[in-house]
Amino acid sequence: FDPQKVLKGLQAACGKRPISEEQKIALVREVEEELMQQFEREVPSKEVGLRVASLLKNVDQIVYIRYASEYFNFQDLQALSREVNELQEQPPIIPTQSDLFNKQ
Repeated sequence: FDPQKVLKGLQAACGKRPISEEQKIALVREVEEELMQQFEREVPSKEVGLRVASLLKNVDQIVYIRYASEYFNFQDLQALSREVNELQEQPPIIPTQSDLFNKQ
């Protein structure tokens, strides 16, 4: 697990979206902590990507789609469309009180 590599991929996916550097670093740390709890040694890169993608769904759906399109390597518009439709079918994310205070 290379936190810097994950952070760089996250920064690329975020582009000009309104996500602070602190939020990106916090997400990388959360993934790192989860992985340290579940794996003793090497972590499959697939597992890292899945966890980052999963967390991004709750942070910013546009960033999630950008990340997922690279990570899952969608082969055509139908695959991308299915992913967008899945996101649209999910119930809206209701921020917790701490989320409201951490927005920048």
